[in-house]
Amino acid sequence: MAYEESKKINYIHGLAVSYLRRSGIANCTRNDYPETEKYAREALRWFSLTANKKELSVAYWFLGRALTNQSHYDEALTNIQLAYQLAKKEGDENCMGMALETMTDIYRDRGEYVKLLESQQELVKRDRRLGDNGYYSFHELWVLGLMYRLLEEYATALPFWRRLFLENGFIWSWNQMEYAELLTLAKEPDSALYYYNKFDSAKAGIKDLRFFLISKGEYYLYLKQYNTALPYFSKGLLYHQQLNDRRQINRTLIDLAKTYEALHRNDSAIYYARQGLAMALQTKAKPLMRDGYEIFYSVYDGLQRDSACMYYKTYIRQKEAVMNDQTRGKLAAFDYQHKIEMLDKEKQLQQQQLVQTAQQRKLLLFGIAGILLFGFIVVRNFFLKRKNEVNRRRLAEQELLLQRSEAERTESALQQKASMLEMQALRAQMNPHFIFNSLNSINRFILQNDKLQASEYLTKFSRLVRLILQNSQNILIPLESELEALELYLELEALRFNHHFDYKINVEREIDTSVVKVPPLIIQPYAENAIWHGLMHKAEKGLLEIEIVQQEDKLLCKITDNGIGREKAMELKSKSAVAHKSMGMRITADRIAILQQKKQKDCYFAVNDLILPDGSVAGTEVLLKIPLYQ
Repeated sequence: MAYEESKKINYIHGLAVSYLRRSGIANCTRNDYPETEKYAREALRWFSLTANKKELSVAYWFLGRALTNQSHYDEALTNIQLAYQLAKKEGDENCMGMALETMTDIYRDRGEYVKLLESQQELVKRDRRLGDNGYYSFHELWVLGLMYRLLEEYATALPFWRRLFLENGFIWSWNQMEYAELLTLAKEPDSALYYYNKFDSAKAGIKDLRFFLISKGEYYLYLKQYNTALPYFSKGLLYHQQLNDRRQINRTLIDLAKTYEALHRNDSAIYYARQGLAMALQTKAKPLMRDGYEIFYSVYDGLQRDSACMYYKTYIRQKEAVMNDQTRGKLAAFDYQHKIEMLDKEKQLQQQQLVQTAQQRKLLLFGIAGILLFGFIVVRNFFLKRKNEVNRRRLAEQELLLQRSEAERTESALQQKASMLEMQALRAQMNPHFIFNSLNSINRFILQNDKLQASEYLTKFSRLVRLILQNSQNILIPLESELEALELYLELEALRFNHHFDYKINVEREIDTSVVKVPPLIIQPYAENAIWHGLMHKAEKGLLEIEIVQQEDKLLCKITDNGIGREKAMELKSKSAVAHKSMGMRITADRIAILQQKKQKDCYFAVNDLILPDGSVAGTEVLLKIPLYQ
């Protein structure tokens, strides 16, 4: 589902991670290594197409893990080292640990014990960083047990793994099998059988059952019960082949060759030895190469063939190479264990020194405390007196500050209340002023005996009066209510002047008029001024445009008319217009001034003359900027 959704929206990182998760499921739940490899490579392909590299290290690890289990060690090691470096750069301790453990598996199969120990040392450092501060960390117990097992010193290895697994529990089923194998090799087969019997093979899936089958087969091979061992190896090989786990396939092929050799079934022994040796040569797994050559030598020697000598010489060379690796490994393991013991001794010495230092410090502190105690008693009263004086002075200062703060709050509240009362007073002036002008218009229609116009005007006027009365109850009203009253007013004025002008109201689409709030009747006086001063005296039909846009936290209202202009209007000196202007414009200007007193400095209104290119008057523009309330 994540893949399909990412594909729909072209989410490259989502596609990469969806493939990464599939790779993880194939690896962890089914041990299907070809499928793990396929999905990991696909994840890496998508990661290469995006700048988001989160979890890229995990993708390299899954690919390296899959290649390791398919015995492609060179390519696996390259990818695992990339995963480790990326995880180290990102501080991903979990991925760093997985990468180091996989390196250990590769070096183990190749018999490169010194490198194995180096990778495990990095894991130990990680243990310490994560708070594992025991005498031996988790990975120290693991690597020492593993190293001594690989060096065929099974009795020395056993205490390390006994402490590891019995104290911490078995993490994976194959850990339990490895412990049982070590018990067998340490000549404790009865104890090994106890752990084999604890494994419920009837309920286990292929990914766990295959390890049990091969391990139990090697148990019977050790006891020389060859015919009992064969079915375990055959079935285990089949499961390994289904998952293409070439590491375990190689191990099982050699086990089968050894079993058939012991049964003197030479053809089968050669068949499985040839496959196992070819795979070991391909993967450079030295211990398995040694075992393969030994089987060929033993079989051909029994058959008295000349090639037995050649295989014997090759076996001896390979055995010496493995022994050389083991010798280096022994030295490295001994050196490593010695370092741990030395570090522990150093810790013990440091702890003893710390204890002695702490005791000396205590004695010194007691002596100093005795000397200071007398002085403390002498000066205590003096300091208490001074402290009381300071406290009294501080309390007096705090009380004074509280009184000042209370006075400032009271003053601020009074100022706010005064501003509100002033705004209400101005709105109270606005309402009768507008109603008076509207009644004059109705009276004009009546005098002209125009009953239809008077009736229509009176209907719209009553709606407008109701809106004005509703809106005047509040300091702020929704913009849609203001626009409704404004449009009703413009309809009345157009009707009054016999449609001598048209009008347009444009509101920016992003403005939610039901949410944004404005002071009531804030725009109408400027529209009224444009009609009475500019458009009423124009010979031809005029146009009034009102545009409202949002600028950050302000509303900008632009009222534009193509009337006669301010200069011509002044020449006409219409008395009604003068009275009209002095009332509506003055009241609105006072309201904006109050907004500015409230520290809203960007609020203003401006009147601009519009001039055509030829210098003639094009009309008037009013810019009104008010706060954006929500």
